Amino acid sequence: MQVYADYHTHTTYSHGRGSIEENVEAALKRGLEAVGIADHGPGHFFIGVRGLPALRKMQREIVRLRKKYLQIKILFGIEANIIDTDGTIDVPLQILPELDILLVGFHKLVKPRNAKALLLGAGNMMAGGCGLRPKLLRALNTRAICLAVQRYPVYAITHPGQQVDIDTAELAAVCARRGTLFEINSSYGKELDGFIKTALPAGVNFVVNSDAHTPERVGDFQEACRLIERLQVPPERVVNLRPNRL
Repeated sequence: MQVYADYHTHTTYSHGRGSIEENVEAALKRGLEAVGIADHGPGHFFIGVRGLPALRKMQREIVRLRKKYLQIKILFGIEANIIDTDGTIDVPLQILPELDILLVGFHKLVKPRNAKALLLGAGNMMAGGCGLRPKLLRALNTRAICLAVQRYPVYAITHPGQQVDIDTAELAAVCARRGTLFEINSSYGKELDGFIKTALPAGVNFVVNSDAHTPERVGDFQEACRLIERLQVPPERVVNLRPNRL
């Protein structure tokens, strides 16, 4: 099983430990054809990219590195956070059209856009607290992420089912209609089995990513490949497995 691209890696622009160039060099050592730099969006407390100026700096650095490393495709991306119940994400509108790849995932410790989002975030942090019943919390989370998929050009949902409670089948159906991928995240392993198994009947396609936070883990797909074999995910439904292409 050969995965030829890793679209979800982090750098020191968020809470990764390596530079963009170190991630690129690590991808080359793994024999990858493409690597995505997708640091956390600016809405994430403590670890998010520090706003539009930092995103512009990343963009310039990637443009420079593309001229140096002609043998690999370097994608300028972001792992965006959902900051409102209507699916709004934390990517500045000025830079959204310039991204090569947009990943979206639910995370805790995200700056809410308004009181409703604050209540939802608090409910997720407290696992159903703040007066939100578990079924209502699940419905609100599912609605928000489905609206994000319908509203933005989302390439993939990162680690679906992790961090907060969602209706995986409903999200998978929306993603299948929109052409948005479900990520098989190699940093989670068996934790994702139930979510991927639930998503399979919806016809959604998948992408394998490392979610690397160090250069050494860029292109490490062992756990993801084990999941694919364990759940018998059809290889033709995984876009970055050969012979598929982005």
